[in-house]
Amino acid sequence: MTRKLALDTNCLIDLEENRPDAHHVRTLIGAWKKGQVELAAVAVSASENQPGGIASQDFGVFEAKLDNLGLAGVHHLLPLPIWDVYYWDHALRSSAEMEAMGSKIRGILFPGIPTAPPTNIDENSVWRNRMCDVLVAWSCIHHQWECLVTRDKNFLDHHVELAALGLREVLCPADAAQPYAS
Repeated sequence: MTRKLALDTNCLIDLEENRPDAHHVRTLIGAWKKGQVELAAVAVSASENQPGGIASQDFGVFEAKLDNLGLAGVHHLLPLPIWDVYYWDHALRSSAEMEAMGSKIRGILFPGIPTAPPTNIDENSVWRNRMCDVLVAWSCIHHQWECLVTRDKNFLDHHVELAALGLREVLCPADAAQPYAS
């Protein structure tokens, strides 16, 4: 069975800005194009704050970004619908069980974070970023993608707790790419 790897938002930023981990993410893209792995992007990455702290209002901008990064055709993992974070038609209809999993993940990654978006723009920006992280982990678990590729220290620090919920691996890009490096 082909390994399933989900790229978090930081991997996309690394590619866009040609940061040090971009090389490793490109190795993963090469492995994907050779059929060695399956790659996914979490649809909620489109809701992440853009430069200036404001989220994009158009999911098409995210799709164009994926195309420009060499990721046209990757799987899109749909998240829970959380007000002020998701796009219509790019989230799942939730159930009590799905919401409970989101709450568990929120408690691991960001204990005490409110469920409703703050009205203050600066607080909302921080809240949105954190909720996007929660939904990245949730989407991997819900869709049974075994590995999240990220350089986010919070995910890496909580990999044991996330594994207990079903996210088997959280790897930095270098470790994820190592088996496919030439």
